[in-house]
Amino acid sequence: MRVFSSCAILTALSLLGAAPLNVTRASATTSDDLYNRYFANVLDGPPCFARTYSDEHLKIHSTQRVRSIEIDLSKANSDGKPNMADRFELGFALMLKTSPEWYGQAASCRTGNTAFECFLEGDGGVFRLTPLANGGLRLETGENGLAFEGASDAIELSGKTGDDKTFDIAPSKAECEAARAFFANGNE
Repeated sequence: MRVFSSCAILTALSLLGAAPLNVTRASATTSDDLYNRYFANVLDGPPCFARTYSDEHLKIHSTQRVRSIEIDLSKANSDGKPNMADRFELGFALMLKTSPEWYGQAASCRTGNTAFECFLEGDGGVFRLTPLANGGLRLETGENGLAFEGASDAIELSGKTGDDKTFDIAPSKAECEAARAFFANGNE
């Protein structure tokens, strides 16, 4: 059995006068497609992704400080313009394992062809959201970490050490409603 490379097949087709094939475009995802899949009408309401870690998980990962983490799509950008693939705003909140207080910040994001690139306001740092096969997102902090403000103090997550650099989050309503309730009560 003879095996031909895709280059050889495309060359042969062009010599035969066949129309060129757009092989890469057929499998490529556009930024609008990616944005629509993860942030447009997810969960029949405001899109939200979250994770709460069990005490057992936190015991095994002793250098992890984050107990709960959530991101949710804001209704509009801070300038009032609607969210779009090239510019949208997220709420980002987390709770440490040492306190019931939520720490939160707004993030400005844009969609690439394979991931979402985000920046926390107030020089809070950068992070990336990459789609997972299960419909969730992998949140990876930038190498300089992330900084958040709470009601009584501020915290930082290192981008270089510890277990707070990567989080797999899934579509969730309950965990996100808990964070929204905290902030809705004036705890920003």
